[in-house]
Amino acid sequence: MKKKIFSMLLAVLLLSAAAAGCGSSDSGESAGTEGESKDTIGIGGTSISQVFYDAIKDKYEAMGYKTEFKSFDSNQVVLEACASDEVDIAIGQHKKFVQSFDDNNGADLDMVKPYGMYTGIGLYSEKYDSADEFPEGSQIAVMNDAMNEDIALRILEDEGLIKIADGVELATVADIVENPKNLEIIEMDQAQTVTSLEDMAGACVFFTHMSAAEKDPGSYIARDKVMINYPMGVIVREANLQADWAVDFAECFRDEEVQKEISDVYPGVFEFYTSDDQVEE
Repeated sequence: MKKKIFSMLLAVLLLSAAAAGCGSSDSGESAGTEGESKDTIGIGGTSISQVFYDAIKDKYEAMGYKTEFKSFDSNQVVLEACASDEVDIAIGQHKKFVQSFDDNNGADLDMVKPYGMYTGIGLYSEKYDSADEFPEGSQIAVMNDAMNEDIALRILEDEGLIKIADGVELATVADIVENPKNLEIIEMDQAQTVTSLEDMAGACVFFTHMSAAEKDPGSYIARDKVMINYPMGVIVREANLQADWAVDFAECFRDEEVQKEISDVYPGVFEFYTSDDQVEE
């Protein structure tokens, strides 16, 4: 009798162990850092980057993950949420913006490979067809964060509107040494640049913000020459760069159906990488 009871207990234990082993292979349960269990992967972004999440969600959750999207007012706040573990993944920011955020905030965020895509920044005007037409003393809007302000000012320099001091790595308005038309360069949050077109002679605006405002991103007077080296994708804390849940989400950006869904919402806004080697780092 004792032998029979022992055999039954042993069978129950073996079945329990087998069930536990099957459960541990579920991606949603194993997601987390250093073995920490995580039932839900928190994804943070703006209203623009929610389009990326919506395109990826079904494919990603089919791998066994559960997700929750949290929307924030700006990319800065999205990164703050990721750095503080309010969300696990941030989407919608380019890598060099993240690096600048880390430097200024003592954070440890980085971008998971494979990289997803890149966009562009253009000089736009709703009043003039070329930079040559900008009148004396015109107001031009640029982004107020260091990395993107530099790109915007380089566009203005390429158009002959200003000259930036030699040897400057990240240019600001203070680094302008020549301004023949006495343009007033107005720094503002990147999301506000598109609305400034109503009042100002011109503005440097991300393609994404132009498209979100139902304006043609291809209508620029001039555009950047560097954004292919500013990849967008999946941002996490450095400790999570190799986590399965992070890499799996990043790989979804290489899926043709995901790319098509994003492009249908934002036509002409993004170019998708076929290889990380396309980025000069």
